[in-house]
Amino acid sequence: MADTATHPPTHVYPAGARERQGLRAGVVSRTTAMVIDIAYVAVLIGAAYLGYCAFRFLRNPRAFTWPVISSTQFITAALIVAAIALAIGWAGIGRTAGMRIMGLRIVGRSGTTLGFTIALLRAITCVVFPIGLFWSAVSKRNASVHDLIFRTSVIYDWQARVPRTKRS
Repeated sequence: MADTATHPPTHVYPAGARERQGLRAGVVSRTTAMVIDIAYVAVLIGAAYLGYCAFRFLRNPRAFTWPVISSTQFITAALIVAAIALAIGWAGIGRTAGMRIMGLRIVGRSGTTLGFTIALLRAITCVVFPIGLFWSAVSKRNASVHDLIFRTSVIYDWQARVPRTKRS
């Protein structure tokens, strides 16, 4: 067995994670990731609003007023940003910010990352019908409605790598 002082481990997992690696994620992990992603989208929307306000202010500081956004505009923007953020994360690295924090990854039937079209269609379905996530609480294979429609799985996949130290 290698000495950990001279050969640091290449992976660091939360307690009990090694046994769950590759298994389908449960409803609690998935819901927690969703809540984190909702907070992420809220921050993105807030940053976009402040950026828009700064642009308006710089364009005409004397006539600046805070723009009023209706609830319909806010909800529409939030749904669009959420769908795009989900699709980019799923098609790019197979996970969103919330999924990364929770150690989750979404994979297609073959166990690979989703293509952008499937990721976008799944993201739109998730945004329009978020309650479908909770089907994973009663599903024998922990599959949400979205997983059943698009033949995907959300699995535990911790890829936290310990940075290698530079040798002098």
